[in-house]
Amino acid sequence: MEYFQAIFNEINPVNFLGKEIMAFLLFFIFVIFRKLFSNIILKIVFWVTKNKQKPKESKVYKTLNYYFVFLGLYLAIRMLNVPFETLVKVDCYFRIICIILVTNAVNSFITKDAKWIKRYLEHQKNSATAGNFICKIIRGMVWTISGYIIMKELGFDLSGLIAGFGLGGVILSLAAQDTVKSLLSGAVILTDKPFDIGDCIEIGTHKGTVIDMTFRSIRIKAIDNSIVTIPNSTITVECVVNWSRLQSRRLEFVLNLSMDTTSEKIKNLLEKIKLILRNNSQVLEDTIQVGLDEISSYSSDIKVVLYINEIDFAKFLKVKEGIYCDILELVEIENIDLAYPTQTVYVKNTDPESKTDIQNS
Repeated sequence: MEYFQAIFNEINPVNFLGKEIMAFLLFFIFVIFRKLFSNIILKIVFWVTKNKQKPKESKVYKTLNYYFVFLGLYLAIRMLNVPFETLVKVDCYFRIICIILVTNAVNSFITKDAKWIKRYLEHQKNSATAGNFICKIIRGMVWTISGYIIMKELGFDLSGLIAGFGLGGVILSLAAQDTVKSLLSGAVILTDKPFDIGDCIEIGTHKGTVIDMTFRSIRIKAIDNSIVTIPNSTITVECVVNWSRLQSRRLEFVLNLSMDTTSEKIKNLLEKIKLILRNNSQVLEDTIQVGLDEISSYSSDIKVVLYINEIDFAKFLKVKEGIYCDILELVEIENIDLAYPTQTVYVKNTDPESKTDIQNS
């Protein structure tokens, strides 16, 4: 037996090539074949769980690749003749890296598109906003737990830290009143659901599309493509107008007809405007109001009020443009002039000589 052991020691690749070279080759193998190892593991998992997803489409595919790179580095270091204290630190760092990778893998499944979150939010009206808010809370909790474990791995005594939260909590509460207020306001917004991500809203002087909601604030993309961040505490005390929840859009305008327009022409024009609006499929017929609203010093004013069955603002402008063009064409056909503000000025001349000069001329 000792004879065979001696032969093995002679042909042992570690003794033949050296530990440094073997460590480098081991690390190199893990780097080169990391994708192959990840594919094999995921295929086995998918086969057991009867999942038809491809390994490269998995959310943990990249995380597994990083794991095998760090695993190869860890095993390569352990092959070297390093001091025991160094090995203890290497073990600690490797465990920390594993904790971070596992946390990242777990958080990759915490999305609003996850099945378990969809089942929870299937009866929620404002599911997109609620889904994002819940996902961020859960991810924050997962990272908090991971941070606690990492600090324990590094040897920190957390009992004193927890005891210090009493005094620290008082200081933080005074320094972060606005942040806490925004966090509580965020919960109120999530419960009240005044808007959803993708809605066009108006808050105070700001108007735009909601693109994100966090614990502290929301972000909207304004009409000029600028990104505006509004604290949640501001939203709860301001009036919020949600333009995306309109059922229809109101259109109101006035036609100023010249004073030369006869009453017969005005009556005929009123009937024809109503007919044009009724024939427009985008106009809600029950909302059409057309009438002679006012007679001013220079015009007869026809007021038109209606609602357009179109929520999208760009499409609403297109329908409004068509209505204006049809009415202007009708006014031209009826040979009616539109009025513009005019004023007649009479100058009284009190000089008798100038009157005589004018008469002689």
